[in-house]
Amino acid sequence: MNFLFSLFRPEPPILFDSIDLPNTGLTLFVWRRSEHQVTNRIFCDAGSECARDAFCQEGLPLASDLTADMLWIRKNYEELYPALHPFQLINHFPNEEAMINKGFLTENLKRHDASPSDGGMSLSDFYQESYRLYDPTERQAFFSQLPKIDRRDNLWIYKPGNESRGRGIEIMWRFGKMERRYRKLGNQPITDPDQQGIIQRYIRNPLLLDGRKSEIRIYWVVANLDPFLVLMYPEGTVRLNSLPFQLDDFDNQLIHVTNVYQQKNHPNYDPSVVLKWRFNDLATYLNKDLGVAPPDFIETELIPQLRRILAWVARAAHSKLSTDYPKQGDCFGVYGTDIILDDQLHPWLTEIQKGPGLSFDDPVKRHVIPPMLAEAARIVFEVQERRIDGKSLHDLRSVERYQWVINDLQPVEFPEQNPRFRSRSGSPTPVASP
Repeated sequence: MNFLFSLFRPEPPILFDSIDLPNTGLTLFVWRRSEHQVTNRIFCDAGSECARDAFCQEGLPLASDLTADMLWIRKNYEELYPALHPFQLINHFPNEEAMINKGFLTENLKRHDASPSDGGMSLSDFYQESYRLYDPTERQAFFSQLPKIDRRDNLWIYKPGNESRGRGIEIMWRFGKMERRYRKLGNQPITDPDQQGIIQRYIRNPLLLDGRKSEIRIYWVVANLDPFLVLMYPEGTVRLNSLPFQLDDFDNQLIHVTNVYQQKNHPNYDPSVVLKWRFNDLATYLNKDLGVAPPDFIETELIPQLRRILAWVARAAHSKLSTDYPKQGDCFGVYGTDIILDDQLHPWLTEIQKGPGLSFDDPVKRHVIPPMLAEAARIVFEVQERRIDGKSLHDLRSVERYQWVINDLQPVEFPEQNPRFRSRSGSPTPVASP
């Protein structure tokens, strides 16, 4: 039999036994290579047509049943955790809501911000002041900091914790009605998930592209938890609103909610308006039209800063992602993160998506989604194959365009941070209650 011995965590045991060494107090762990053969077949459920089409276009083998090496599931994936086979992959972590739910995200980011410094960044460098209104302590803190008289320049945005596609979002500067409603709760928390939400300071000076509010969607993958391996795809999409931006008409989604679903489903939507740009389009516009950034701004300044932000977010969520991990099988996740640039090109995190809009029926997303998704799958497959074979996870061959965000096996280097990305507020972010 072919046995492999190791004392290093990157080569974890697959099938192991232990031998207590007499009179030493030591235990020798012995494991052998698994006979499992990875075929890299992917099963996509009925709700994952876009992912299936992307994998097919990129030449990855598909499977028709749940015996596949990778399960790409959109709905009811919780039911599959107990049934996973050894070494089988599924594209969700049981507790990924720690990043996806806006309230849980805010809570974990604040808790992480209260811990020792992480790479010289603080939460206020990339996340607007936020309060969980379902938590009585943060609710009281929010209403206490409001001015005695409502002012139109004191803008906040309410976001339901569990909603997506811009649903339930409200921009407000009058708070009397809201305060009276929440005052009735006293010190009681709100436990109904449908009623839990956050309120966040509204970005009054977003970067305007052709006079319209814009937002960036980036894609990243959590490929492994131990060692922690996180990578970001360097090409994303730029989304624009339909109507010119103004600090008025706050109920008009065509002006203020940068979400394609909201734009296209608005009764006044104009289908002739361009709603998506490529990163190259953004770079050209910033350099030639606005004259506010060098030609290589995205590659040399913005992407490194986005990687720093994702590293911060992933570290904040790591312990939660590790909780309730399946007894057999393994998890990974491909996520979308939305970023708003302000008029100083400072990036602000707005939310994280677990189903990050994988349709690619337009030229912009067709350029991004299939190669992004296929390379993520190849990376995760290589990690699993190496684990099965007891090999090191150093220097993954499948990493081509993706860039490292976190790699516990070797330091991830970032260029020197541009001072423009430092918080200008100077005030700490309120810490969540325990």
